[in-house]
Amino acid sequence: MYTLESRFTEALEGMYYTFEDEDNETKFIELNNAFSKLIGISKSELLVMNPDALYVPESSKKQILKKQRLQQKGYLFSEEQLLGHNGVRLNVEVHSSKVHWGNKEIYFHVVKEISERKWVASQVRNKPVLASGVLDEHMNICTIHNHYEPLPFILEAGMPGASLFSYIDEADLIKVKRSVSKAIEYRQEKQVAFQTIGLYAAGPVKLRVIVKPLVNGSNEIIKVAFVLVRAEGFGVFNESLVPPLLLACL
Repeated sequence: MYTLESRFTEALEGMYYTFEDEDNETKFIELNNAFSKLIGISKSELLVMNPDALYVPESSKKQILKKQRLQQKGYLFSEEQLLGHNGVRLNVEVHSSKVHWGNKEIYFHVVKEISERKWVASQVRNKPVLASGVLDEHMNICTIHNHYEPLPFILEAGMPGASLFSYIDEADLIKVKRSVSKAIEYRQEKQVAFQTIGLYAAGPVKLRVIVKPLVNGSNEIIKVAFVLVRAEGFGVFNESLVPPLLLACL
């Protein structure tokens, strides 16, 4: 049976408690496994650190002001960059609340990793993105979001779990697999054009997939984000296409 302690320890999102000592220095009280894994530093090492040391220099300079706001309002939300064990910058949301523990005031923080969202947003600003999502280590689609229709797209049951490779023409398959493998090996963004299998009334369509491995503080891949865009020189899709649901799942 879950207890409050086990829910905190085993939560999927990073969580930690802090307090301010007599010298107004922030110290950890407790943290959970997900936060330790995200940062890439062991729990025992983190507990003796100053939490402010985990923020990148640009964010660290603003911590005094943010602590004052948290003290006054009792709640604070901010987007931050934290430094992982190997210096990698981690994009996160931090939700902080002031709580009472006996006769003391302490602070509870929930940390959500948002690297995927930030990366996809940067792609959407610069490219005609048709779909975006997340792949697992086997290149199976975990989540996918359609950008072709103006409204959020709801996938039919069974679509998540399909391999991205299953929608690529066999002639381009090896090329795409090599590009994705290099992206994962070197932890770098890669892109490659390919032709789809014949799902369309007008025949196969030329697309470009851009993949971005996202890592934690230990440089371990936690997910692979991707976007699909029109390949250069292939114009605008016409109304003879099948419904956008299939387009989203290419």
